[in-house]
Amino acid sequence: MTNQTRTGRLPGLAIDPAAFEPADFEPAAIEPAVAEELGATRSASRGIFEAVWDLLTSMRFSLVVTLGMAVLGVLGALIIQVPAGVEADASAKLDWLAGVRPRFGGWTDILDSLQLFNVFNSIWFRGLTAFLTISLIACMVQRAPGLWRTATKPRITVGDGFFAHARERDSIVVRGDAADLATRTTAVLRRHHYRVVSEDDGAINFYADRFRWAPFGSLIGHLAIVVILAGVMVGALYGFRDNSFVIAEGSTAAVPSGDGLSLKLISFEDSYYTTTGAPSDYASELILFENGREVARQTVRVNDPLRYGQLSFFQSFYGPAARMTVTGTDGSVLFSDGVALAWETQDDGRSIGTFTLPGQDVTVWILATLGPGDTQVKPGQILVETYRASTGEPIDQVSIDQGVATTISGLDFTFDRELQFTGLSVARDPGTILVWIGSILLIAGFTIGFSFPHRRLWARLVVRPNGIGTLAVATPGRASHDVDRAFTNLVTDLRAAVAGPSAS
Repeated sequence: MTNQTRTGRLPGLAIDPAAFEPADFEPAAIEPAVAEELGATRSASRGIFEAVWDLLTSMRFSLVVTLGMAVLGVLGALIIQVPAGVEADASAKLDWLAGVRPRFGGWTDILDSLQLFNVFNSIWFRGLTAFLTISLIACMVQRAPGLWRTATKPRITVGDGFFAHARERDSIVVRGDAADLATRTTAVLRRHHYRVVSEDDGAINFYADRFRWAPFGSLIGHLAIVVILAGVMVGALYGFRDNSFVIAEGSTAAVPSGDGLSLKLISFEDSYYTTTGAPSDYASELILFENGREVARQTVRVNDPLRYGQLSFFQSFYGPAARMTVTGTDGSVLFSDGVALAWETQDDGRSIGTFTLPGQDVTVWILATLGPGDTQVKPGQILVETYRASTGEPIDQVSIDQGVATTISGLDFTFDRELQFTGLSVARDPGTILVWIGSILLIAGFTIGFSFPHRRLWARLVVRPNGIGTLAVATPGRASHDVDRAFTNLVTDLRAAVAGPSAS
């Protein structure tokens, strides 16, 4: 048995009797019941495939999938989304869920199980994206052969009903030799920039069109959306985004998923409008290192990110920081760096930051002052809280003055000076190039579709033996002022060419 392609909407399987030796097997010898069973199986399989194909190429199906993606997009905008990097860390995910539980209550676990805290990476969104992509590809495969035939082998002869009922139609009485009239008709159509194809079946039939390749603009548009969706999926699967990467002035931090990359903040500057006090600009002077070697240096602003390879660093936010120094009992420096106060306490909105001490079972949290009215942490002070790193048990809580070494938990803490930190959004999106290509294709498809409308026209020239006849002209399509005017001008020129005295 061999596979044989049969005509129809989908390829199927058929038995090729020539594949068997007549002496060994005769097709006619197939038992009727077996033949009927085979036929039923093939028909059932073909019916399933055709049903799936009809579904994928259905406009209604595409609209339903698109609506589903839109609904998920709205949910993703309305429901707080888990920060990048937290989803993969089970402990961080539990802490994050505990933080949002007061807001969502008993719905928290339900929303999490439905992946609505991570909508754009959920199985629902990815599944709908895949369905939409497959549907668009199926539509392109279905339409492409017909568009190719129309462009290369158009139908020249149409029935009388078309000339009687077409939206734009006219009939011209002609006089003269049929061949000469046909030449004149062709000349007028070409003067109006039509491609002309004709055939003679007793009457001379004309097919004329302009911008015959323009309908492929819709396929380019479909392809563009497929490429954009592919770029989005590639970015979601193989890229990452960290919207909470913070560095204090003078500090260096390892870049998440940067493979040997680290970033140093030299300085941060912010400026404000004098009339409203709103920020007018804020900029971070950054140095990017790869395995300890400087590879890039740039002042990053909101609309001017630092790019290196597939990584992009976007200016996102900023805030206060503190430079802290911690020494051991023997005078050795355990920590000396800037600490970003990038979070806030839930009870009073106090800026806080944290760091750990190498070789010590201690986690340190530092809290900033609320201003002149703060009795717990006065201006020029910072509150130091120490916790047992292994158990989370609190150890000490002491407010210390700037520049004064203070012993806390057996270690000397010094609040050196106030700083600022910068918050960056770090992203790597390998699908960006696909999104750009798809966007260019989408613009090209729309430009072709709207700037070069495909116009078709049929004409039939019938001349009786006495030299008198008719030239019927008709064009399909929707009502349009431009189409009406173009058709009227064309018929006027045809009438002048074939019905005037020169045609007699």
